[in-house]
Amino acid sequence: GKMSDIYFYNLFNHATASAVKAALNDQLCPLISRELNSDINSILSSLDLTTNIDSFCYIDYTLVEPPFVDNDAFFVNGKGEIFNRQAPEECPSPKQELPATVNKDRMVSLWVTEYMLNTAGFAYQTTGMLQYNLTSHDIPSTVPIPMDTGFFKTFIPPLYEAYPDRNLTLWIRSTEPVSFEVATDGVSGKAEGVIEWLVNMEDGSY
Repeated sequence: GKMSDIYFYNLFNHATASAVKAALNDQLCPLISRELNSDINSILSSLDLTTNIDSFCYIDYTLVEPPFVDNDAFFVNGKGEIFNRQAPEECPSPKQELPATVNKDRMVSLWVTEYMLNTAGFAYQTTGMLQYNLTSHDIPSTVPIPMDTGFFKTFIPPLYEAYPDRNLTLWIRSTEPVSFEVATDGVSGKAEGVIEWLVNMEDGSY
């Protein structure tokens, strides 16, 4: 009868649709993933994956593995290392593993590890730019501390006697790369350095 025909038709249609859907998922999803991976790898292979930060350093985000698509997300894992432009050298700090999963509630997730931050500290240390000469021109007029030997006449008499009324320069420089630590409550950094007083001589030397 018509009712039984409709019942068997719906039953067949549901069973067939489920089977076709499962087959399509099994066949098309890997195919789409392969095509996406192939196209993306082809595009990325033609890109320059380094960018100059300034005249001293550049960042290298060369891929450490081919981009891939899985059931949850599209992954692109790059180096994210910072190097001295004149003399690139690998940072000796330990590297951290990236998470294997993503937060599905977010459109984009960007992971920055301690290692990436430490490569910046290491690279800039090797450039020699982490130093500064503090002179009287850097001191605000409201600060009552003159940058000359006269200020130390009472505290360090031999200094004034050897170099009377000479301007001073405060040489501040790092002795170790700035290092960083990433924790759940934030990012902290540590810097080590020395400060030296230099006497400005008449010939421009110290």
